[in-house]
Amino acid sequence: MNPRRTVALLIPFFGFALATGSAAARQPAVTMHVGAPIHPVEMANGQRLVYELHVDNNTGVPVELAALDVLADDGKALLQLDRKTLAADTDSKEGGGTSVAAHASALVYLTVDAGNAAPASIRHRLTVEQENHEAVVAGRNMPVMADRSPVLAPPLAGGPWVAVYSDAWPRGHRRVFIRANGRARLPGRFAIDWMKVDQHGRTLRDDSGLAASSYSYGAKVLAVADAQVAATRDGVTEAERIADNKTHPHPDAAGNFISLDLGNGRFATYEHLRPGTIRVARGERVHQGQVLAEVGFSGDSTEPHLHFHVSDSPMPLEGEGLPYMLNRFRVTGRVTNWGAFGSRRWPELQPRIAEHEFPESGDVVDFAVR
Repeated sequence: MNPRRTVALLIPFFGFALATGSAAARQPAVTMHVGAPIHPVEMANGQRLVYELHVDNNTGVPVELAALDVLADDGKALLQLDRKTLAADTDSKEGGGTSVAAHASALVYLTVDAGNAAPASIRHRLTVEQENHEAVVAGRNMPVMADRSPVLAPPLAGGPWVAVYSDAWPRGHRRVFIRANGRARLPGRFAIDWMKVDQHGRTLRDDSGLAASSYSYGAKVLAVADAQVAATRDGVTEAERIADNKTHPHPDAAGNFISLDLGNGRFATYEHLRPGTIRVARGERVHQGQVLAEVGFSGDSTEPHLHFHVSDSPMPLEGEGLPYMLNRFRVTGRVTNWGAFGSRRWPELQPRIAEHEFPESGDVVDFAVR
């Protein structure tokens, strides 16, 4: 799968400061930092680094991002982006394209395939242009976390279920920072919206427009591990008709939810649950595979589905998203044309059993495997 790269304006919140050799001693012209620790995620073809690089223009004139190289600690190039590639998926507003306005910041979303084993650290080499002069911003080594992602059981049963997420969507989880308690976080960095389809690729049983016509609606939601319930929310109502659902204010956007404490500062969160179906309470111990609730249509949702993610907070919209692995599932196909999703069958793949992996975008999976 080709990695997606995006530049978007956002004020950075913390990380490593990096500078050019020709920059002023106290205030470098351009600096870089990573907004959150980098945790590798295990994919079918090896480990992947999913993170954000913040670029700050500390000068009074615009700066152009011309190229970016991501290097392993041994100097090996893991990813090389030219100006066209950097500009392809930009969300910049003040500067536009790869141009970063004076005293503004850019955010580069990076998805880096690191092979069989991620390096202990990486560094960035950014080529910038300013007033017809080119300079290279050479970054320091940034650590890649060595902790192992938790291996979880599936949050649902049977199938086929589609792993709905994409780095390319402007309002997809990957690009949506949420400010809470004075700090911007990205809870959906590794979030998946699970949607059930029939053998023809349809997500709805009929043309009634009712939420209850969704194949996902009412499906049993399962505990992904032996854990303790950290938080729940019920009572958020849902529209009967899909077209009638409205935008909800924070924190109701997550709808009814359950958060499980997995230990080691990680929490598994289930969102958009059906009202009145939550079977557990805060502080209760649950066992892997236990039915917790049902898939619903509460909160911000364009169609019934289960939103699932792991983060460092029990509250759905307040944590930094963290990677995880599913212990076992069968991959039978992959949705590649999202414009036709829900109305057309997916391209088939040679079926395979995946173990201890994070699903690829669009994977069509069956959890009924042993």
